Amino acid sequence: MNIKKIFLLVLFLSSLIYSQQNRDEALKLGGWSGGLAGWLGWENFTTNVNLENGSDKAKVDGYNFIFSSRNGSIVETNAVFGFDFQWREKHRTNKPDPNPSDLIETSKDKVWFIGLWARYYIPWGGNFAMFFEGSGGYAVFDQETFYDGPGEAAPQSTESFANGFAYNAGIGVSHFVSTNVAFEITGRWEGGSLNGDTQSNDELKNDLNVKLGNIFILFGFQIYLR
Repeated sequence: MNIKKIFLLVLFLSSLIYSQQNRDEALKLGGWSGGLAGWLGWENFTTNVNLENGSDKAKVDGYNFIFSSRNGSIVETNAVFGFDFQWREKHRTNKPDPNPSDLIETSKDKVWFIGLWARYYIPWGGNFAMFFEGSGGYAVFDQETFYDGPGEAAPQSTESFANGFAYNAGIGVSHFVSTNVAFEITGRWEGGSLNGDTQSNDELKNDLNVKLGNIFILFGFQIYLR
């Protein structure tokens, strides 16, 4: 074995040992962990409905994002307990194509959640660890839909609001780049049942129930201090 191969082997083994020290030090009992995660996306597509006398085309565009912050105390080695906050929004605009009358329909969805959170790490080789997590708490759903067009008629709008108990379950992987910072990816499932009402313009309110059953992929980082 030549000197170059020996040097590379020593460097590789040293990085593994040092990485394990990063992870083990970060997840010791008595520390604190907090971080941010989420994602941002854009939508841009065309719909085409075939009708008896032609077709109905529309252009749809908008954006959506999720913001999540999970913070807590390392109550046992490899175990964290604290609080989970999550906020997500979806904005969408729908216009006929072509649109000589300047018709437009816009919708905005907002959901936020706050609750108790727990996570447990399972160390892997090197500087990696897999984790399982869960949270439960209070969630709010808020939706606004606005339709505007030509003529003297007032624009049409619909507002919906619901709240109640929600919960999350997740699994992910952390990469500890130092004793204080880890980058991570999390797969999350959100469930729950929220109750409220929906109202169009000045009409009477109608009961509303929102069943949550969403899957998210979150990218982010955690900071570990003591």
